[in-house]
Amino acid sequence: MKRQPLSRNFYLDEFTRSQTAARHGIDMTVAPGSEVYRNLKLLAELALQPARDALGPIFISSGYRPVALNRAIGGSSTSAHVHGLAADIAVSGHSPLEVARWFESSGIAFDQVIHEFGRWVHVGIVPEGQVPRQQLLTAAKVKGRTAYLYGIHSMDEAIRRAG
Repeated sequence: MKRQPLSRNFYLDEFTRSQTAARHGIDMTVAPGSEVYRNLKLLAELALQPARDALGPIFISSGYRPVALNRAIGGSSTSAHVHGLAADIAVSGHSPLEVARWFESSGIAFDQVIHEFGRWVHVGIVPEGQVPRQQLLTAAKVKGRTAYLYGIHSMDEAIRRAG
């Protein structure tokens, strides 16, 4: 089957693969031309492709999440992933902190960039025509709970500040 390109280096299947969905029989189909498809294309073109061009290959660990998948993994009920407006990424040869800081200084019109647990970076955009918040956050586990801090911080600093 031919891969459906969303940008020069990103394809639809990268945003729709999920072991959890496969285990639970959750349909990950995104119809070309649908709202989710258009949002994924915007995400790829406006945020991820510039990062790929600057930093190198990007691995998408979580892209589109239908409501059933989002529920199965315990995702936020307001998750941008459900609408195809966010991806959790890692970049070969760069720490998540470096990637988050790159987005911070990139000039890209993102809605949210979250340095999550020192393991990946959440990148979210808004639908076409909306104004992005340009929100920068760091998520860290502190005393068994997730703490969100404004700004991009190392995990040591985030834990110190939240503790």
